[in-house]
Amino acid sequence: MKVLAQDPAPGVADNAVLDQWTITFGAWIDQMVRWIDQNMAPVLDVIEWPFTFLFRNFVFGSGHHPFWEISDMPWIAVCAIFLVIGTFTRNIRVGVTVALALAGCGILGAEYWKETVITLGIIIVAVVLCAVIGIPLGVLCGRFDGVWNVVRPVLDAMQVVHPFIYMLPIIFFFGIGPEPATMVTMVFALPPLIRLTNLGIRQVPADVVEASRAYGASEGRVLRDVQLPLARPAIMTGLNQTLLLSISMLGIAAIMASGGLGRPVFQAVQNLDTAQAASSGLALFIVAVVLDRISQTEASDGEFLLTRIRKAWRHRRDPEALLPAAATIGAVAATEAVPAPARARERRSAAAALAGALLATLAVFLPWGADSGLISGYARFADLDLGGRSFNGLAAEGGSVYGYGVLGFSLFVAAAALATLRGPSRFGRRLGADGAMVCALGAFTCTVAYLWGSPPEASAAYRDRAGVWLALIGCALATAGAAAWVCRAPFSPRRPLPRVIAVGRIAGAAAAVCLVVISGFSGWTFDERAQSVVTPELEAEIEELRRQAEADPALRNETALKITALVNEAERSQRIITDGFTDRGPRFGFLALIVVALGAASALAASGLAGHDERRKWRWSTVTAGLGVGLTMIAAAWIGTLTRVADPRLLTGAGAFLCLLAGLVLLTTTRSVLNEFRRSEVYLEIHDGNPAHSDAAGAAYPLAQAAD
Repeated sequence: MKVLAQDPAPGVADNAVLDQWTITFGAWIDQMVRWIDQNMAPVLDVIEWPFTFLFRNFVFGSGHHPFWEISDMPWIAVCAIFLVIGTFTRNIRVGVTVALALAGCGILGAEYWKETVITLGIIIVAVVLCAVIGIPLGVLCGRFDGVWNVVRPVLDAMQVVHPFIYMLPIIFFFGIGPEPATMVTMVFALPPLIRLTNLGIRQVPADVVEASRAYGASEGRVLRDVQLPLARPAIMTGLNQTLLLSISMLGIAAIMASGGLGRPVFQAVQNLDTAQAASSGLALFIVAVVLDRISQTEASDGEFLLTRIRKAWRHRRDPEALLPAAATIGAVAATEAVPAPARARERRSAAAALAGALLATLAVFLPWGADSGLISGYARFADLDLGGRSFNGLAAEGGSVYGYGVLGFSLFVAAAALATLRGPSRFGRRLGADGAMVCALGAFTCTVAYLWGSPPEASAAYRDRAGVWLALIGCALATAGAAAWVCRAPFSPRRPLPRVIAVGRIAGAAAAVCLVVISGFSGWTFDERAQSVVTPELEAEIEELRRQAEADPALRNETALKITALVNEAERSQRIITDGFTDRGPRFGFLALIVVALGAASALAASGLAGHDERRKWRWSTVTAGLGVGLTMIAAAWIGTLTRVADPRLLTGAGAFLCLLAGLVLLTTTRSVLNEFRRSEVYLEIHDGNPAHSDAAGAAYPLAQAAD
């Protein structure tokens, strides 16, 4: 008789015992999801309706395209709208910066612009719906502990659970597309808004709330007039964090076919396309910065424009109530601070800068080059031989972006000089000696860069014309006048500058020098055009294949494929790279080295190594900033000129980008000092509404001299 052996039951210490106590949690969730999908279709339609409505009417919709739909607007209209939004919510400077940044997304290419506007639509829809849900729920959590005790673990789960987990049931309920992707984004981005709103409400001082109740305020008024205003910074911070988290979810949303900039990022990862990843990443960064700057206010912004308009309307009968210091105004006499007047020596310097700027402006419209394109010849074969023709400073074959730079900087110098000659005012802080010096150096460097460049080897006999030399003279005169103006203008810091050596500024200048050295050895152009990469040996091989095809017509198709393959391989493997130092290029690497060396030297002087005199630091900072702008323009004008006319497969290189970055780094090192300096003020007595009184000689008598 045989005894059948059986496996013994696993012991408590054996991991296999866990299989006897398996909890089918996943099956429970799957059953609930299937039941909801089969029995709650009307509820799911109600949940989906706000998303569908907003996307169909404001972002993009199939068969429905109102004129206000963001995806169908012209690029300039979108930029103008964000200019207005940035101006109303922040200030004009932020509005202009936002508009220019969005325009930068368009310069990356039309396909990136299309994805950018879709991204803006997705983010705006997500943030609006998050605000509609999150702020009221956060207020309830802040006022009622029971609500907060229920909501808090839900928020913990929303933040801890990976989005892929709750993405699956949302796909099961609503499918794929922008609406379900926005729902997934909201689940991830909503918790910070609720938490910070709750925190803001709870941090309102209890004595303030009790005082309002003691005066008979209802709970609604306590919330509306006390708690919400005091909690506003926390609520705005929550909105800002919700916005940024929404942007960070675009890559996951792209998996759900939402569109937007997440799609090219996802495609770049799939195809290992570094160029597409970098371009889409830059566009995403720009969108994030644009929305962040609009949503996050700063103390320096002051009140919103709409708030100021509402206050003006409310106090239209008693406008004196809007005066911040009305209680301190004396009954007999008062003082008024006005910018220090321009003395004779300063006016002469400003007049010299004005004359040079006007001469440079006129020179831009005169011929700069003839017979071929000096810079455009590197980008377009058609510009290598333009015999008998001449081009002014704005023409694509002439000065192009270099000419536009000279024109823009010269007009700014002229405006600054006219503002000072007319009478200094508080408006247009940069329309002064420092702004004129920076722009004059920028214009001078643009002109020198154009004259520095050497024509391409295959170019016909290029000739400089009188316009560019006249522009050089005008820019030199403007720079000399601006330098004398900076030395004589009565500028002083708002606060005393630290009497230390600015190590950060020295490090920034060193970084700029390193970037320029690297850029000189890097490629400024990558030429993959067939006319450039076809060598004599390859041309002979192609000619031999053509002769064989003519001798045997049956080989024509095969021969054409072989020739195409040879040319494609040559374009891929034998592209011509022109660096910043080679004689085959414009040799801008050498010019960039000279400019950055001068900029680094002036940065050292401005850092305090030459002493801690505040005005000396300011003067050297203006020189450093001007050289930083000039260094930036060397590369930016090169990139812009080539992009304006380039043949297909002719690309600007990373060397030019590094040079542009070095100029921006050098410019950034001067920001702290230049922002501190203002034109000095004098204080005049006011009697009976008159800004000054006269002594026996009839001259205005200042109560205080120009502040230093």
